[in-house]
Amino acid sequence: MVENEKMKYGSLNRFVQAVTGLFLIFFLGVHLYVAHIDFRHPVAFFSSVINQLHNPWWLAFFLIFVYIITYHGINGLNHIVADTSISERAKRDIGIALMVIYVITIIYGTILALLVARMTVPA
Repeated sequence: MVENEKMKYGSLNRFVQAVTGLFLIFFLGVHLYVAHIDFRHPVAFFSSVINQLHNPWWLAFFLIFVYIITYHGINGLNHIVADTSISERAKRDIGIALMVIYVITIIYGTILALLVARMTVPA
């Protein structure tokens, strides 16, 4: 591994990857409990999701979940690419592409959550 890569993917980056992984366990557990433990009618479930997103705490929970899961996934892919033997230029280009995917996903997830939070609950 080149010294520059050690600096780029050093201890702090690996630590943040591990911490986001721990947060994902928590967020995934809450998500599974809220979304899948209570197997009710799908329309009732849809209404409950909309109701939850009207609550600013649940909206924040969802947005943080989206940001963390996206960061963790993209950063993991970037680490995998860094550990390959492809050229430095290809690694840089893939890193840029992953960054663009991250930004697009965050923007899409935020807009989607805000739009759903503004929906009226079906009767």
